[in-house]
Amino acid sequence: FQAEDGIRDLVRSRGLGDVYKRQLQLQAISRFFKNPAFPIGAGPDFVNAVIKVCTHEKAQKVMDQLHAIEKKFGRSRGKRWGERTLDLDLIAFDQSIKPNKSVYLYWHDLKQEKQIFEAPSDLILPHPRMHERAFVLIPLLDIAPSWVHPVLMKNTSQLCDNLNCEDISHLRCI
Repeated sequence: FQAEDGIRDLVRSRGLGDVYKRQLQLQAISRFFKNPAFPIGAGPDFVNAVIKVCTHEKAQKVMDQLHAIEKKFGRSRGKRWGERTLDLDLIAFDQSIKPNKSVYLYWHDLKQEKQIFEAPSDLILPHPRMHERAFVLIPLLDIAPSWVHPVLMKNTSQLCDNLNCEDISHLRCI
């Protein structure tokens, strides 16, 4: 039994195995972390991980594929940040800024009280809140410590330096 094989088996059994069937070549998998749902109290604890894939698909097509996997596992998109069976996000797509920098900045700068009621209808890349979320950055640090955020111009390690210590303390490696 090798740890990498065990992780791949776990990924396949949790729905991400479908990624292998959808023109996405797995490059790396982070460790798995358990943490409270976001926002805290929005449901049971989550298990988070980050994977890196290689693809010739466009970002929107990859996002559509991830949504299809979520649906297969019972995800229905109702209440924003509501309880969900599976939540697959496209966090970044190399150095892409989508749909453009001004739209990205609108969502990046949107106050949390407005985020509850407003959700983008288009794919926003990189994810406008990734730099605030330990459950994204700590797993990303495992597989891409030198990736540079194309708007903030900081690498993953530098982004992690700005995380809230309390948010980091909620993560449990499993």
